[in-house]
Amino acid sequence: MSKILPFKKTSAALPGISLLLPLILASLLSACATAPDGSDGSNGSVSGAKSAELDTNQAVATPTPEDSQPIPAPVDIEYGHFSEDVLARVIIAEMAGQRGYNQKALNDYLELARETNDLNIIKRASRIASFLRDVPASIETGNLWLAKEPNSQEALRTLAFQMVAMGRYREAMDHLRNLLAQGATIDFRLITNQTAIDNNAALMIDALIADFEELTALYPANQSLRLGLAHLYQQNTQIEQAYELVRVLAQEMNDNPEVVILEVDLLEQMGNTALAEKRIEQALRNNENHKELRFQYGRKLLDEQRYREAHDQFQIIVEQFPEDYDMLYSLALISMEINMLNEAKQYFQRLVENAQRLDDAHYYLGYINVQENNPTEAIGHFFNVNSGGNFLQAQRNLAELMIRSGRYPEVKARFQNIRFRNPDYNIPLLTLEANVLLDEGLYSEASTVLNNAVGAFPNNIQLLFLRSVYAQEVNDLLLMEVDLRKIIQLNPTSPVAYNSLGYTLADRTDRFDEAYQLILRAVELAPNDPAIIDSLGWVQYRLGLYEEARENLDRAYELFPDHEVAAHLGEVLWAMGDKSAARKVWRKALESQPDSEHIRSTMERLTSDSSI
Repeated sequence: MSKILPFKKTSAALPGISLLLPLILASLLSACATAPDGSDGSNGSVSGAKSAELDTNQAVATPTPEDSQPIPAPVDIEYGHFSEDVLARVIIAEMAGQRGYNQKALNDYLELARETNDLNIIKRASRIASFLRDVPASIETGNLWLAKEPNSQEALRTLAFQMVAMGRYREAMDHLRNLLAQGATIDFRLITNQTAIDNNAALMIDALIADFEELTALYPANQSLRLGLAHLYQQNTQIEQAYELVRVLAQEMNDNPEVVILEVDLLEQMGNTALAEKRIEQALRNNENHKELRFQYGRKLLDEQRYREAHDQFQIIVEQFPEDYDMLYSLALISMEINMLNEAKQYFQRLVENAQRLDDAHYYLGYINVQENNPTEAIGHFFNVNSGGNFLQAQRNLAELMIRSGRYPEVKARFQNIRFRNPDYNIPLLTLEANVLLDEGLYSEASTVLNNAVGAFPNNIQLLFLRSVYAQEVNDLLLMEVDLRKIIQLNPTSPVAYNSLGYTLADRTDRFDEAYQLILRAVELAPNDPAIIDSLGWVQYRLGLYEEARENLDRAYELFPDHEVAAHLGEVLWAMGDKSAARKVWRKALESQPDSEHIRSTMERLTSDSSI
């Protein structure tokens, strides 16, 4: 415990799928979501609102383009209406934009718009500003545009987008109100999606609700408006009012998936979980082929950790939509979570056969083959993981399997090739290789890797620490001390380095006073770390301060009942004459870790017997 290691020994490690699944599936939502079903949008329906006229994604979700990406070509500028000077400046601005100098193009057009007040130039400036997501410029040009064309829907939409992006929701509502008066179709999620993630929205949500209620009274058939109001009610914890709106909307819109899911969430917030489940099952009976609704239901089951039921829903989706590989990948992960490895294996193999999610599929196929004791097949799959979030873990698993198969030269050459092609992997792969060698007891090879690595990167704390671990393993206390003192020099506030050096000096030498000072410094930096408290108790014991040692070891064991702490605490109790208490501590620790070498060796040293 006190000898803190920077790495843990693993074998074909797999992330906690139950923790990752909700996040993975949430990221798939945008990939598989479809526009909600409904009318053509003439009455402001949710589906109709998902039109090019007012796309919520365009407002706040689309990433800013790279500055070098050429701006879109103009569509309605009439060059013949400009003076020769203005025409020349317009051409220069356009050339700048087409060559990727977008900020210059915008600046030039802004100057021209201010000087000429020409509508065509104002439109062009506004569209460039929107393309570049330049909020101040978009607002300025939008206002210039409205001054020339007060009923321009494009200008009103532009200003509404920017006001939402700036959190000025009520000003955005003014523009949306004008659009509604002109019969425009609007997706009011433009506002409610943003207020849901805006920490400051609560300050104005009551006034915003009042605005929505006023508009709803004027346009009672507008479904998007009522759905937006329901979202605001929910955000303002007016759950029953939100539910009444949504319940009616769900009936009107033939169980639109988004509305049904919101209805179910509201029922659960009201504590009516039975009706919530009944409601979504009813909606699925009415729309059994609706992928989005079933996906939302499956995602909901995952959030509730009802994995077998979620599995059944995703299995139906995959049967209905066999080429939806995102859903197939999700089903494979869920199958692994419920230990249906054969089924998961088939799903991952389908992904590989169709060249989909290859890195992830190969990683999990490697893991499954490890569980099935097929190391050769596992090596083949891990070898094919070339990037992605599982890349480094795959390389570790590959190294373990190949080293155990006597193929260390091959994996060493692979890592050298990867590091040569991508220097960013130098430190991760060097530490990974050395750590696996240490775990496998190949100390000579680990020494070569670590000495070469520290020689190439002499100030890398991770490498220095790992070499200090190697030095402890081979009892080279001089090298260990050199590396840990180097770490302290590089990072004087590292409690781990002070603790590791102090503990080793207390445990393996007679330099107790020096060890005590190092551990006290670690305590100053991390006073509640149980490993450091354990080290403090141990050095106090070595100094003969039994009462202080017992107090600190009791505290360390209470914070973290680790078998090494138990060995230390039992030894102190034994030395103080309380042998019954010592045996009790050891016995309890052995219940959770019966093969603890720390406890067995301590008992044998003190009692000449390693059994209780």
